[in-house]
Amino acid sequence: MKFCILKMATFPNFIFSSILLLVGHTTTRAEFTCESTFCESGGLPIQFPFWMRVTNQSYRCGYPGFELSCSKSTNNLTQPLLTLPESGDFVVKLISLESQMVWINDPDQCLPKRIMRDHGLNLEGSPFRLSDYYTFLEFQFLNCPSNLTSSDLVQPIGCLNLSSNDSNLSNYSVVAMKSNPPFPTPWTSSCHLISTASVPIAASDTPWLFWSDYYSDIQLQWDIPNCGSCEARGGRCGLLGDPNFDIACYDLPTQGQGLSRRAKYGLSIGLGIPGFLGIVALTCLFCCKTNTGDEIQRRQSSTEFSTLVMPHPPVVVMGLDGAAIERYPKTQLGDSGRLPKPNDTVCSICLCEYQPKEMLRTIPECNHYFHANCIDGWLKMNASCPLCRNLPERSYSFSTSLPLSSTS
Repeated sequence: MKFCILKMATFPNFIFSSILLLVGHTTTRAEFTCESTFCESGGLPIQFPFWMRVTNQSYRCGYPGFELSCSKSTNNLTQPLLTLPESGDFVVKLISLESQMVWINDPDQCLPKRIMRDHGLNLEGSPFRLSDYYTFLEFQFLNCPSNLTSSDLVQPIGCLNLSSNDSNLSNYSVVAMKSNPPFPTPWTSSCHLISTASVPIAASDTPWLFWSDYYSDIQLQWDIPNCGSCEARGGRCGLLGDPNFDIACYDLPTQGQGLSRRAKYGLSIGLGIPGFLGIVALTCLFCCKTNTGDEIQRRQSSTEFSTLVMPHPPVVVMGLDGAAIERYPKTQLGDSGRLPKPNDTVCSICLCEYQPKEMLRTIPECNHYFHANCIDGWLKMNASCPLCRNLPERSYSFSTSLPLSSTS
């Protein structure tokens, strides 16, 4: 009896405290309910963990290291900019919250200039790392005479035109070539080395010699905060109401009804105080159990996220093996240096003239020939002919032993 009297005596205080708790909890959630922001109407939506320093948005709407700003680009569009502490500003092209990835590019649309100047892409001091789909390759930036870069096999970088700064370089072009090419490149002796840099390259676009896909965006990803699972389940990732930058998943859809937690709070307030008092009166005996259950559920929700593991792209071998290459016929030039085709005097791979006693190898399907060591290095990476791009039939049977013919 004393216990019941004590409960009845404290019941009004309990109701008052419960109302304050509900209102206070709702206010705390509303304080950190951050709407999406944009740099311009219809532009890329900015959501947690990214945030923008604007007057109507608190820094609690984002995570440290994910602050963006708005700036006009060369095409006069207002775009979000991400500042990397060691590499400067980059335009944000796309954000995937579920996969925790962001695509960036150079604001002046000349990514090779940034890579060449900074000797690569430095992500230190930022929460980002290079995507699992990418790898760093070492390249040399060379300033070469234009007559050497006019070949279809050589791909100069258009936005790196040094002639605008020096009239003496009007007949030169800049190329980015692998630091360790698969075959000799003696023609580079006429080129001037500008810089060496580690270039981020998509694994599916690994070049055979020159960097040509420099206009594509760079894909970065982050591991902390881990919100991919929350976003994938239709929730909203955000900060808890504390200064430790702990995160939680809000507004998860209710199974079967599809109502978010925010909608539940609005519905409960709309029913009025009398309805709320009736619910509290019926459940007061179970308050301790309910509070304990809520606490456990809140702790579980804050640690619920699982790390999103991105599959590595498959590696596709495009070249031929050594046995297949050796089936291609060889020809050794005689002392006179007479060629099978008198007009073809230069190897299209190394751009050097054929000399007497040199060994040539021919691709039977198209009868194009090259230095044996040059075409061997090419065929190990690419099975097609460097000139006509025809793909030889792998079932083509050659003689296992071809005598070297001497053209005199």
